[in-house]
Amino acid sequence: MTVEELIAQLQALPPGTPVLVEGYETGFDNILKLAEQQVGQYRNAQKWDGEDQTLDRSTKPERAALKRW
Repeated sequence: MTVEELIAQLQALPPGTPVLVEGYETGFDNILKLAEQQVGQYRNAQKWDGEDQTLDRSTKPERAALKRW
């Protein structure tokens, strides 16, 4: 998803709607902050791995992404 696509979807929601991400094991977590980081797709990702990894672990060309904490 791009920033443009995310903004378009968020604009359709009431401004007070919480934004959550999937939790590590179960449930959901709040997004605390966003930061830009260079990442690449991790082709050998297991089910529990994220699809994108830092450049030293990636196996496809880099792309900019937002990382949440």
